[in-house]
Amino acid sequence: MKRKLTLMMLGMVLLGTISCNKEDKLDANSVFVDSEIEQNEFDKYIYTNFTKPYNIDILYKYVDRESDLDYNLVPAPYESSIRMTKLLSYLGLEPYNDLTGSKEFIRKYFPKLLNYIGSVAVRNNGTVVLGTAENGAKMSLYNLLDLNAETGQDKDYLNYYYFKTVHHEFQHILNQTKPFPSDFRAITGLTYVDDAWNTVYPNSAAGNANAISAGYISPYASKAAEEDFAELYSFYITRSQADFNAMLNIPGATDAGKAIVIKKLNVVKTYMRDNWNIDMDKLRENIIARMDKLDTFDQTSLN
Repeated sequence: MKRKLTLMMLGMVLLGTISCNKEDKLDANSVFVDSEIEQNEFDKYIYTNFTKPYNIDILYKYVDRESDLDYNLVPAPYESSIRMTKLLSYLGLEPYNDLTGSKEFIRKYFPKLLNYIGSVAVRNNGTVVLGTAENGAKMSLYNLLDLNAETGQDKDYLNYYYFKTVHHEFQHILNQTKPFPSDFRAITGLTYVDDAWNTVYPNSAAGNANAISAGYISPYASKAAEEDFAELYSFYITRSQADFNAMLNIPGATDAGKAIVIKKLNVVKTYMRDNWNIDMDKLRENIIARMDKLDTFDQTSLN
């Protein structure tokens, strides 16, 4: 028994010696070192024009952990990503710079991560997601597959699919920082319909007219007060007064409903003026003027 115990102890000593010898021979360099990724011209453009001045990063290469896995999504095309990035600066950020006199407003409040997705996200009820804002830190923009030389010149298309969405989501972030007044929610009272908005006010001329008659600028505005506020803001600043009036005066809409929309719009204007020192009429004038110059704006050069 004593001999067996001695042999076992000797074996343990030898094993420990062998283990130590192996550890002595391990490479001191860690295998968990990120390899350097060479930046292309677009990466450099993003760093110079977004990251340095605004502390904003852009994901144009599909990253699954930054995307909503509830949907079947595809990456954004490279050319469309360049086009969106240049248009975003031109139509989404610079108008605020012009009004506030610096880049500080955007640097402080605009989301720090932009995520580009090629396709739209389709919900189970058939509606589509064109953009999302998450906790004031990230904004995802969808449908870049359809952004090309032709659609990039179509201001109605750009507004519907992209920039009305950008300003809508940005308004959510501003509301998270400084809540809008409770009297806005009280104007329409208990008529918000939550997720039933697309069945109560279907996507049709009659559905839009009924939404206006109920005091909502769009069917989606009837979902909740937060969406109502953001819809009013984004529709107003991305459309001329004539276009906005056309939305209100759709055949079938009642005067009473139009009056409610205008009443709520005035609350939005006051909120932006008093809380952010932004005149929505001047902001709209700036955005419309830029839209009118789209045919001379270079959407592809990275110089």
